[in-house]
Amino acid sequence: MERLLTRCALAVRNVPVQDRTCVLCGNYDETSEHIFVACQFAQLIWQNVASWCRIPPIIAFEVKDIITLHEVCSGSAKMKKALHAVTLVTIWSIWKTRNDAVFHQKAPNWVKNLDEIKALAYLWVKNRSKLASLTWEEWSNFKISR
Repeated sequence: MERLLTRCALAVRNVPVQDRTCVLCGNYDETSEHIFVACQFAQLIWQNVASWCRIPPIIAFEVKDIITLHEVCSGSAKMKKALHAVTLVTIWSIWKTRNDAVFHQKAPNWVKNLDEIKALAYLWVKNRSKLASLTWEEWSNFKISR
């Protein structure tokens, strides 16, 4: 719904924005849909998340497709909950990377981003679910027990 303060959303709110181009890819206007779905940087992240989580390649047309991804994937209920946590952490991580690029001029690094997603999602899932016995090795291979 374009409530995030992307460059295009700011411009619509009459905030002076010099450049509406996405700071992650530099190719298209920065909207929520672009940052999380269409951006080359985001697509690379989602491609690697899908590979790590052992799910088919993620094909999304809007943010809603990403947020509801766990509902259409096969697997146990625990695996789906873990996948949902991963998608939420990934969205947050992409936004954080975008902000680091905008406010701190840090170059986006998808490898570092993916490592942070795995680590943070592991902590979320291990400490906020019934998977307290989940090991880092199991998580790294995305082997979620039934």
